[in-house]
Amino acid sequence: MDEGDSTKKQGMHRLSSLGRKCFDLIEFDPDEELLLEIRKHPIGLFFIYITGIFIAFSLIAVVTGLVSSGLIESVGLGGYEPVAVFIGFLLSVGIGVVTYINGFLYTHNVIFITNEKIAQVIYITIFSRKVSQLGIGDAQDVTVEQKSFLARAYNYGTLTIETAGEQNNYVFNYVPNPYNASKVIINSHEVNLKHYGN
Repeated sequence: MDEGDSTKKQGMHRLSSLGRKCFDLIEFDPDEELLLEIRKHPIGLFFIYITGIFIAFSLIAVVTGLVSSGLIESVGLGGYEPVAVFIGFLLSVGIGVVTYINGFLYTHNVIFITNEKIAQVIYITIFSRKVSQLGIGDAQDVTVEQKSFLARAYNYGTLTIETAGEQNNYVFNYVPNPYNASKVIINSHEVNLKHYGN
């Protein structure tokens, strides 16, 4: 069997290009099969960018209004208008950078479901990330929540995987097609129970 056939058999051909980079961070046995890669729904990224653009343009509008209304001059700071404009520009650039970083963190969070485990890669900051792995047999329950009209219309939601023991539950927001993801996890858990028992 060549490498392409092996990759197909293990389900790794389903990985996105970004998923391949994150996949290297988890343990993956030769006989393990990747069932699903869960990445966050694009609508959350849209909300991040729209919010950043709105704040940046609001800031520019406020600074422009202060300068054009003569308010800066009326409080005895005449001649500082260019400084106010420059500060407003720097703050807008800062908001743009923060928005980009939030978008990067959002797109780099991923969950992998295999026939043996659930692995979660979460980027906390651009310099730190958290990788958690849970045996599929330790997944006690899976809950899906769609709390808004948009969530139902665009088919995304919050996926909560309750775990056995002291390990924290896995909570993943903006999961596309969350009911399908829930079915994959539950089916994998049931197959694992039949194979290994409780």
